[in-house]
Amino acid sequence: MRYSYEPRNRRSPQWLLYEPLDHFPAFRHGMAMDFVDSARVGTLVTESEKKVFELFETMVRSTGQERTKSAVALANLLGNPGEFCFYIDCTEDQRLIRVFHLLRVFRENMTLLINKTWADGMEHLMQEQLLADLARFVEEYRDGRTVSAFRSFVGISRQIPSLLFGSLGKANDFLEYAFRIDPKFGLFFWYIDEIDLQLRNIENIPEHRELFDLEVLIGTFVLSCF
Repeated sequence: MRYSYEPRNRRSPQWLLYEPLDHFPAFRHGMAMDFVDSARVGTLVTESEKKVFELFETMVRSTGQERTKSAVALANLLGNPGEFCFYIDCTEDQRLIRVFHLLRVFRENMTLLINKTWADGMEHLMQEQLLADLARFVEEYRDGRTVSAFRSFVGISRQIPSLLFGSLGKANDFLEYAFRIDPKFGLFFWYIDEIDLQLRNIENIPEHRELFDLEVLIGTFVLSCF
């Protein structure tokens, strides 16, 4: 079940529980939000940021131009507004160059974070594994191995809370903690938890390669905005 913010009337907005993607019954989202007190989160995000949940659902359900439009709107809320279209509204050759540059920035930033964490006490083997995962992700994406790159990206992203906050990043209530630090920070990790669940339900996602490609692009873009 997922928490969605929907006003029943203009004076008494309420958080409602609903089952998303009801025309894909095997496809269930929202486990991460079970760890969040929805009433408190409602006070931590703006009205526009609450649109993230609806936009995400639309992006997953739709295909083609409608999916791309939802992805751009979602990225504008999760990252720096107006910048994500730089990777969408361009020729194929331009997109290739721009996305590869974004991947390079993502890899450099993650490498700095991994090395800093290791210097602060992380085991050397863990450092080497994460760096290897990072290199593999970039290679998979560049080679067009969309599903493999998606899986690698999710795995790397799920390590970020631990890299930043140690054991606190593994706590069940970390997501609410992230929302309190910064609503966009919380929304990003909510997003990562959501796309992680898709790996178990690939057969129920329309044009899943198209979706995974967009979701990885959104994820790397948002991380470059922090």
